[in-house]
Amino acid sequence: MLEEVRKQRQRRTIISLVVVAILIGTIGYGVYALTQSKGGGNFPFPCLAEITTLHVHPWLQIFINTGTGNVSVTIPTAVGILGPQITNGLASGGSCFEPMHTHDSSGIIHIEAASISDQYTLGAFFTIWQVTYPNGVSVNGVTSPIIFNRTDIFGFKTGQGHTLSVLVDRGQPTYQNSTADGAPCSPTAAGNPQYPNGYPYGTGHTVEIVYS
Repeated sequence: MLEEVRKQRQRRTIISLVVVAILIGTIGYGVYALTQSKGGGNFPFPCLAEITTLHVHPWLQIFINTGTGNVSVTIPTAVGILGPQITNGLASGGSCFEPMHTHDSSGIIHIEAASISDQYTLGAFFTIWQVTYPNGVSVNGVTSPIIFNRTDIFGFKTGQGHTLSVLVDRGQPTYQNSTADGAPCSPTAAGNPQYPNGYPYGTGHTVEIVYS
């Protein structure tokens, strides 16, 4: 009888270990799948857990001549972040981070990826922006579609005297700094003027999109 009890205990122990192993495997796969998710299949890149092998912060500014004057378009908080936790205008947390995302409305784009050879474009950022905010963007108080290509920015098209330009570091001092934000050879600039003491994480090249 004692031998039978011992065998039953051994069987229960083995079954318990198998169940625990299955649970651990299921949880592990779920975490992996979440980090590899494309946010419902709409984002252009897999979600990342803010991996910072590549870590740069270009500052994007957009200026539109609407016909009644020049306006600066605000790039919203939490572009490229699903389920963000926003406190005092700063987004943190979230179930998905695209490699290109924003934490606030300053125009600073956080580019954080697993490889310094990864390439990201303005077009990709606009796609991420459109997926995050499908209802559009406010331009001079009017909701406009999030569009950017060679001939169109937010529905403002080139032609009939209108031009669309992309300018990099116009009048902005830049220098190379290998340690400013943890990435090798990260391009950095003097800082975002919207922050009195400079952007706390370092800024990158200033990129301006100008419709005139």
